[in-house]
Amino acid sequence: MHANNNELDETTMNRRFSLRNSCRIADRLEKSPNITERYSISTHLDIHYAPQDATILPLIQESLLDAYGIVKTWFNYSNDLAISLWMAPEVKDLQYMVCIPCADSYFFAPGARDGINIIVFVSPLTCRLNHNEIRMTALLAHEITHHIIRAIAQASTDATIRKQNLDMPMWLEEGLCQLMECEVHPSIEDKFIKSINEISQWYDLEDLWNDLSSCSDTNSAYLQAYFATQRLVNKIGQAEVLTLLSLNRDHKTDWRELTKSNALTALKTDEGR
Repeated sequence: MHANNNELDETTMNRRFSLRNSCRIADRLEKSPNITERYSISTHLDIHYAPQDATILPLIQESLLDAYGIVKTWFNYSNDLAISLWMAPEVKDLQYMVCIPCADSYFFAPGARDGINIIVFVSPLTCRLNHNEIRMTALLAHEITHHIIRAIAQASTDATIRKQNLDMPMWLEEGLCQLMECEVHPSIEDKFIKSINEISQWYDLEDLWNDLSSCSDTNSAYLQAYFATQRLVNKIGQAEVLTLLSLNRDHKTDWRELTKSNALTALKTDEGR
């Protein structure tokens, strides 16, 4: 059974896509009209979904709770973080919500609505890749990490201005998100390590300060962000990384110096790469 996409006609989708030229994803976020149901897991966690996706709720709930616990524990985050999953019944619903032509396997943590952090993705009943529980948990952990980092560091949701404001670099944020994926299952870390060993194009960390999707080789950029972050955590310790995030709230972290002292070229040289 498929979603009723009559409301998502060509005119509607073109109107949504046109918003990319005038506002950021956090400002243009809008729930698909095909998502009409809500399932509350707790006072701060819920799932919004289309009626035909009710049967998949147990998988989503288990993955969300596992991911939420892993991320909160690593970041030593004691507060409740309000999170709503917006599960798109079809890829068109996902594209409508984020105003971007994208594949059905994409996950987004685009921003918040009324103080609630939003994560959007396509139902596993449509995207078979999302039916893999390890993958689902890992990607939810990745997206939850974006929201927890913003809660701790108060980093801007506009990744295009991080460098000019000397705000927390995206290489570290994305690196921590991928680190949380590895916390879900060792096989994910093994996959990252194998892929890192096959990288041919290396960026300087200065080039990874803003949105990594602007890099010509996005996959390599994300892998290098993970590599640099993993090395940083190993070098200064998890507690010190969390301190740096907290200091960012008052602009007391010298990210430029940290970026220079942990240049990716130096890090990969240390590994003999």
